[in-house]
Parts: sequence; structure tokens; C-alpha cells
Amino acid sequence: MSLRQRLMPLVAKLITSERLQQWRRAFRESRRKLQRRPHQAVFYFRIDDPYSVLMAQVLPRFARHFGITITPRVMLYLDQQMYPAADMLEELAPRDATQLARLHDLDFPHNWQLPPREVSLAATRCLLKHEGDERFWSLAAALADALWRNDHDRLEDLLTEHGQMPADRAQLALEARRDQFLKDGHYLTGTLHYEGEWYWSVERLDHLAHRLNDLGLGSADWPLPYGRAKRARLKDVPEGLKGKPLVLFFSFRSPYSYLALARTYAMADHYGLNLKIRPVLPMVMRGLSVPKAKRFYILKDAAREARLHRVPFGKVCDPVGAGVERCMAIWPFAEKEGRLREWLRAAATGIWSQGVNAATDNGLKFLVENAGLDWNRARRWLDDDSWRDRAEDNRNAMMAAGSWGVPSFLTEKTMVWGQDRFAVIEQCLLASQADDKD
Repeated sequence: MSLRQRLMPLVAKLITSERLQQWRRAFRESRRKLQRRPHQAVFYFRIDDPYSVLMAQVLPRFARHFGITITPRVMLYLDQQMYPAADMLEELAPRDATQLARLHDLDFPHNWQLPPREVSLAATRCLLKHEGDERFWSLAAALADALWRNDHDRLEDLLTEHGQMPADRAQLALEARRDQFLKDGHYLTGTLHYEGEWYWSVERLDHLAHRLNDLGLGSADWPLPYGRAKRARLKDVPEGLKGKPLVLFFSFRSPYSYLALARTYAMADHYGLNLKIRPVLPMVMRGLSVPKAKRFYILKDAAREARLHRVPFGKVCDPVGAGVERCMAIWPFAEKEGRLREWLRAAATGIWSQGVNAATDNGLKFLVENAGLDWNRARRWLDDDSWRDRAEDNRNAMMAAGSWGVPSFLTEKTMVWGQDRFAVIEQCLLASQADDKD
């Protein structure tokens, strides 16, 4: 084992530690007071991004409740290397936003239409002109509604009334902002930045709300249950749900897949669902790039989500390559033994919280035995490559259903992406059961 591999779990544990996070926050707060600055956050808004549209509806109330200032920063252009399946995200995001809007009682048109780039640019130039105005939020809401409803007459009226930044100035500003955004450490619009930390979408505002509460700002009676989508309510079980299918697409290299396991098992067991687990290779082993800045953000974000859900996390040994392949090779054996759930839990726990190197025999043996499997029988499966065809079938099924990343969940009618969407999955399951009655 190389020195880098030995050090990796210790470095990851330091980067993701709650103590280091608390120290950074205390340092930032002390510096803010010393400089006599107000509590101020920056919101990165992109009008053709559904998550930005939802956040823009939520943030004015958020700012008033906690007594902070939120400065909008209008964006449009993105670094494409951060979006390995941009065309699929373009279709998935508005569907996801429609479900989140229903959950949080926000507005996003059910009959949405993807906006053409030139129309988005025109609306963006209007917002750039009014970025510093108090009416920015109401104007952003009106433009976004017209844009996503494909209401050209309403959009033209708004542009005529409010005007636009000149095209050449807007172009330069948007390109510079795209480049600076990456240098500042992020890549997703619909994101809020406050004193060194990033909060993407309504489902991360709970972390910021807790942080501001700890500073004595606002009250615990938040305007919205931020982060509500992360947990299913696990209501009374309708008879019609028992035996309904739920598919989980899972990757051993995805921290979010690991974080989703316990809640997936709990939901499947509560509702008596037929849970089918379909492992896939990680994006980087499927030819999709995951830049360093993106990996770094994901690691820190997964750490705070793990603390929220009380899941052990931090001492990480990246299994990419041989580690993933060996875990995948054990998958058919664990399935045959009726212990696939236990295998996923044991392997993911070892990789993401215990620093176990699955690429070594000692590491893999530790994981296998923790899953209640026999190592001598399991190791024979390491020479069997038949899992590769099954993994490719799983990938194709996931892509055909409309997702490219994990964890993804497929009900009878809906694909849902993300470990922070369990309330949405539950919503879809209950809706399908109600439809069956009609």
C-alpha cells in the first residue's frame, strides 16, 4: 500500500471533521465582527435553473427571519466539465423542481417548457441591470414564471418595462462570473454562500438555518421546514403499497449512496416494498469526469449530511478502480446468499467511515466478514467477471429511466435522484397507490 493510500483516510477524516468545521466557523465569525461587517450571503441565481427559481422564492423570507442580507449574483454560463450529463440534467431538474415545489408549497409550473438559450439570455440581461435593486426578487420571480411557462408575450412586456443590460457588457460579466465561480470553489447555481460554506438548494438551507440559530439569529420556528425532502414521514401503510417495486441504483464510490442506505431500507420495510438493488460503476469508471473541486465539495457536503442523519462518516479510503471492482465482484455472491443489503451496508460503512482499503485482501476480508459472509467462499467470486454485464445492464436501465448518477430511485412511474429526496419518493409512492384506486 502506497503512502498516499495510507494517509488518505486520515486526511479525509481531518477535512470532514466537525471540530475543524466549528473552528472555521468561529474564526470566520470573529473576523466578521472585527471587520464590523453585517451577516451577508451571496446567492448565485440562474434563471434557466429550476433550483435557482425555487431558492429565489424562499430566500427573501429566509433573510427577514434571520436578519441577514442576501446579495443576488446573476449567472448564466457554466463550466461544462462539471456537468457530465448536462442534457439529462436539463430534463430531470424541472421534473424534480415540480415535485419539490409541491412538497414546500412553492411555485413551479407543472406544464413547464425548457427555455431557449437566447430567451434565457434576454431575461438574464434584464436581471443584470436590476441586480442591485430592491425589486430584484419580484422581478426574478416574474421573469422566471414567464420563461418556464413559455409565455413570450408576458416576457416581452417585462423586458420592455424594465430594460436590459447592453449585450456586450452582459457577455463579459457572465463569462467572468463563470470563471470566478469555479475559483471561489463551486459549480452549482441555486447556491448560497455564507462565510466560507456553500448551501445548494432548499434542501441545504437547514444547515445554514442551524448555523445562524447557533449565532443567536432568528428563531427555531423557521418559515419553512428546510430540508424536509430528506426524510420520509413513514405514514400508515396503505394496503395497496405492499409489494410495490422500488429500485435503488447504487455505487460503492458514492458517499450519497452510502448515506441513503439506512433510509432506503427503512422505507422499503415500513411500506412492504419490493426493493431491488442495482449496483453500477462510478461515473469516473464509466468515462464521465468528476473534477477535483467537485469531489472536494461533495466530500464536505456528505460529511454534514452524515452528521444530520447520524451516519458514521469521514475516515474515507477511496475505492476507485480495484476496490470498486472487487466490491462489485462480491455483489452476486452476497445476492445469492440473501445478504445483499448487509453487503452494501458493510462495504460502504468500511469505505466511508473506517478507512478500509477494499483493494487489499485484508481489507476486503474485513468487509465481507462484517456482512456475515464466508471469506473463503466469497474470494472465489473475485475471478468471475460476469458482474460486468449486469452492471452495464443496470447502467443502461438507469440512463433509460432518466438518470445518470447515484443514488437514483425508480418507482413504477417516476425516477428520483438524490439521497435528499425521500419525502419525494414517498410522495410518488402514495400518489401511485391513490391512482390505482381510481
